[in-house]
Amino acid sequence: MIPELLREKKAQFFVQYASSKNANFYYATGFKIPDPAFYMIGDDGTDLLVVHEMERRRAERESRVKEIASLKDLGFYELLKELGDPSIALSQTLFELLRTHGGRKILIPPDFPSFLSFYFRERMEVEVVENPFSRMRAVKRKEEVEKIRETSMAIINSFEYALKIIRKLKSCEELRSEIETHLFKNGFIAEDTIVASGLLSADPHNFGRGAIEDHIIIDIFPRSKEHGYYSDFTRTVMLEKNQDLEEMLEAVIEAKEKGISMVRDGVRAREIHETVCDILEERGYSTLRQKSSEGFIHSTGHGIGLEVHEEPRIYENKDILRKGMVFTIEPGLYYRKIGGVRVEDTVLVTSDGCEVLTPFRNFVRA
Repeated sequence: MIPELLREKKAQFFVQYASSKNANFYYATGFKIPDPAFYMIGDDGTDLLVVHEMERRRAERESRVKEIASLKDLGFYELLKELGDPSIALSQTLFELLRTHGGRKILIPPDFPSFLSFYFRERMEVEVVENPFSRMRAVKRKEEVEKIRETSMAIINSFEYALKIIRKLKSCEELRSEIETHLFKNGFIAEDTIVASGLLSADPHNFGRGAIEDHIIIDIFPRSKEHGYYSDFTRTVMLEKNQDLEEMLEAVIEAKEKGISMVRDGVRAREIHETVCDILEERGYSTLRQKSSEGFIHSTGHGIGLEVHEEPRIYENKDILRKGMVFTIEPGLYYRKIGGVRVEDTVLVTSDGCEVLTPFRNFVRA
């Protein structure tokens, strides 16, 4: 895919300068590194990662890149002594590397550091393009699916734990802390877990605070400390009888189940989103496509992997589902005077349909 993009754009190299906190860099290199490193891939077969000397041996063992070089190899430190400015010395070192490889035009992603892009633009042709690894990441390899499956099972385990203790706790903050601590002890990092009760649940991304009331939305989306892959899961837990909320929840469950039943290779993402909207509108609820500020006010789902939100998008777009894609189906309804409900599963597109990676009953009482 990268060589095709280079030929299309008439460029020699696509380059990134980032750490492994950047999902596209980590996907491309397979190397965990805390500080930024330079990665270049070319239509001539170049596949090169430049790191500090102290990272070289580890990069040679752990990365999937063909060739490793260190800044020391490239003469960076001698140049730094001469110029005194680390940014200029690094820019010139990397420019000389590109020139040595015959680079006349390079492609950079939108998050490429400005100090490097300005330096390169004064000396060669530079074009900003969407990072091609974002699209590549949409279809997961078998080993990636297994990592997401592992995170999914950890989520279910933490949710079952939450149900056991929810009646013993008084606040959303306490329950969030218990869930996140439970996940951390089992090797997963959860941040900003949504534990929203009462009317605060009418805001889809309200983290939740204060007393646990008649119902509570629990949205858990951790990543593995070991391999970095996320999963995502939401259930609305009913603690007291509430006819309005229960009718909303039944509608959302019907929409989610119908959406999941449509998932298969070749289906357009927008068809699933439109069907979800159809069901909710038929039940008398408003949706975003009606320009409403209440009701179903977000997309039906999003891809998940090295980021909690990535491609594909299950919305009004041109995305077509392919075998190996992993994403959420998560309809919800939100009304300021009633509260909100949401039910979400992470699913995998298979050869003959889909697999739910976060299996759990839809209607939950505690």
